[in-house]
Amino acid sequence: MQTVRVVILDDLGRPVLEGIEKFELVLRMPVNAALGEPSKAMVSINDSASDLPKMQFKERVYTCNEDDARVVAMIYRSGDVQHRSSVRCYTRQASAQVMIDFEERPNTDVSIVTFLPGETEKPCVLELMDDDIHEAVEELQLVLGTPQSSSAFGAAVGEQNETLIKIQDDADKAVIKFGETKFSVTEPSKPGESVVVKIPVVRQGDTSKVSIVRVHTKDGSATSGEDYHPMSEAEGHLQISSSTFCSKACYSGFNKTHHEVEFKEGETQHIVEIEVVFDGVREMREAFTVHLKPDENMVAETQATKAIVYIEEVNSMADVTFPSVPHIVSLLIYDDTSKAKENAGPVSGYPVVCIMACNPKYPDYDKTGSICASENINDTLTRYRWLISAPAGPDGVTSPLREVDFDTFFTSSKTITLDSIYFQPGSRVQCAARAVNADGNEGLELMSPIVTIDREEGLCQPRVPGVVGAEPFSAKLRYTGPEDPDFANLIKLTVTMPHIDGMLPIISTRELSNFELTLSPDGTRVGNHKCSNLLDYNEVKTHHGFLTNATKNPEVIGETYPYQYSVLVRGSSTLRFYRNLNLEACLWEFVSCYDMSELLADCEGTIGTDGQVLNLVQSYVTLRVPLYVSYVFHSPVGVGGWQHFDLKSELRLTFVYDTAILWNHGIGSLPEAELQVGVLGKFLQKISTQDGDSEPSMSMSMASEPSPAQF
Repeated sequence: MQTVRVVILDDLGRPVLEGIEKFELVLRMPVNAALGEPSKAMVSINDSASDLPKMQFKERVYTCNEDDARVVAMIYRSGDVQHRSSVRCYTRQASAQVMIDFEERPNTDVSIVTFLPGETEKPCVLELMDDDIHEAVEELQLVLGTPQSSSAFGAAVGEQNETLIKIQDDADKAVIKFGETKFSVTEPSKPGESVVVKIPVVRQGDTSKVSIVRVHTKDGSATSGEDYHPMSEAEGHLQISSSTFCSKACYSGFNKTHHEVEFKEGETQHIVEIEVVFDGVREMREAFTVHLKPDENMVAETQATKAIVYIEEVNSMADVTFPSVPHIVSLLIYDDTSKAKENAGPVSGYPVVCIMACNPKYPDYDKTGSICASENINDTLTRYRWLISAPAGPDGVTSPLREVDFDTFFTSSKTITLDSIYFQPGSRVQCAARAVNADGNEGLELMSPIVTIDREEGLCQPRVPGVVGAEPFSAKLRYTGPEDPDFANLIKLTVTMPHIDGMLPIISTRELSNFELTLSPDGTRVGNHKCSNLLDYNEVKTHHGFLTNATKNPEVIGETYPYQYSVLVRGSSTLRFYRNLNLEACLWEFVSCYDMSELLADCEGTIGTDGQVLNLVQSYVTLRVPLYVSYVFHSPVGVGGWQHFDLKSELRLTFVYDTAILWNHGIGSLPEAELQVGVLGKFLQKISTQDGDSEPSMSMSMASEPSPAQF
């Protein structure tokens, strides 16, 4: 037996209902056989089921909201769509009720949905009925029935002839919230005045039930009792918009109090009033918050439960603000900040400057200058402070920034420039600036980006990079002679020492200690170190000192570096100290002159004979002056903020006198003794004998000038 396979072609693309169609299969021309019966077979093709127009819902479930007004359920027609078809789309109620939740579509011809030839989708529209009562999700069904078609073969409904309609009622859900979440009120300008901020508490949705919510205030930057009156627990249930407030004494110490707001049936809004008072303090904008707690009756949902109340100052600090953050550059390029190298910090060994947006030297001053003028900012009154961190270690770990709050006797940490003694190569530096307007009102403080002092470039770098310590110095003591035009017949003390970036040289004839106090502007250094470079020219008690009122080295012509001698930028006291530094040679030279009395009385000097006799007619005495030298470096992490390397030496000067008489106790320096250099180049000392009233004088010839002491 053999099987014959016949392929039937279906018109799936555009189905056409054709009814039963037939064709025959006939056996012919047998080979090596004879035809038997039956030799014909009739094949019938019936498309009355596959191509019959069928109508059904496109989705099984439709979800809508009660306030949507209508819901549209789509009916899909398949099969032969060349003819007109229709179907009834009617409702069948469940938990949703007719004429309460929706308009009925009856199972009659008024509910017919008609498909014209060629149409495959048609809507079945169900009208919803909205009310103010909150209800749970309700359901009903749409059903298809009574299919009809203009075709002789009729029409049918598909398997999905029902769809479920779910009606949600979120809009009618009772919700209690603040009418707004942000409020702004201007603080009263006079004592005793107050203003009231009104905060609406609204209820939306179903208002048929009673709800009770609690409202309380909470401090932010504004403080209850000082900036505003909080709501008191004594207020109880509020049913109207008015509020009562207690005196300051009844809520003293509380920063969170509350009252209850009761919504009765049909009520939709209450007003909470909070009183803002004058506090007499000029400050930034302050704020406090108002909060809603859940409905005690668990009927309504609370939303937008937090509102912020801003108390605006009449003249707030925010009104005085620089339009941009400051920048730090080296004072070397103060006039042209475009010279700053990308990704390279200021050079070490020279001050840095904090350039504000209202400074004409600011890079974008052409844009910020007009803003500064409109805000009436006076750049000369800007308040500065500086932050420093120690250089990063070999592992790259950095130290936190710390404010430089230490002023020395010749520098300040609160000016536009920061002296180079405060930082080393690799230090991180940041400046903070606070704007001040022409009336003297201070504004907000802005911080500059952090810069790192260049490790490669410096004016006076150490011999070994990254290593600091005590370098050799030279000190000499000599007699000036009678012919010196400025310092005749005095003892001249000269100290010369090399300079490295960030170093502060300190010299004194008394031992140095407690540098945190010694370097400060405190007056104790004036009494303890009378012969020292710690004293400014107006603090010197001797006839001369290491520092004078001059601010420029007379041996230097012009400015070798920008603003090196600018009093306005660096300050006069700073320049008086740096006058002793030859920055080109990286060399400090401190010079002062003293008479013998000052060396003995103020500079810790002593005179002794040591029993030394040259011959029968001459002996000599020696003047000894102690010298203490410290190399000081600022350290944000060091004890007291300073690290120092200390050296000690003694300078000696020998005098020869023309007598062989030595007293038992030698020649000493009594407090009332007067020792001076005579006009003939001899030292004269007036002495008194114990058994006579005369005051014989003794002539002392000074020996040859000693060579300078090297250390």
